[in-house]
Amino acid sequence: MVMTTLRATTFKNSQRSFLEALDQHGIKYTCRSTPIGIPMASGISIEIFITGGWGVLAVACLAWASVRKSRKINVITKDKNTFSLEGYTAKEAAKILSSAQQISAIDTEPENDET
Repeated sequence: MVMTTLRATTFKNSQRSFLEALDQHGIKYTCRSTPIGIPMASGISIEIFITGGWGVLAVACLAWASVRKSRKINVITKDKNTFSLEGYTAKEAAKILSSAQQISAIDTEPENDET
């Protein structure tokens, strides 16, 4: 089995809900700490493990972003192009993610704790 990793970063209010989306879709990941002294405006840095193709991650990202208009998934590809996954199908998003160098999950509105 071939395993690929993808770096993801959470911004603003996205940390908890984005990790929950990964968990709900059975996506394995590890959270990375930012080295002391390095400024970082994000919540956390995540290393996502891709083992069965990009489709599951695409579905998880699109599902997470579709819940609220304030949520966005931004992608920087290996050739330095940038995309927002908004408006793409799961198949199209999987193709974009397969060329990703990193992704960012952004939610500009605070979460309502309804749990």
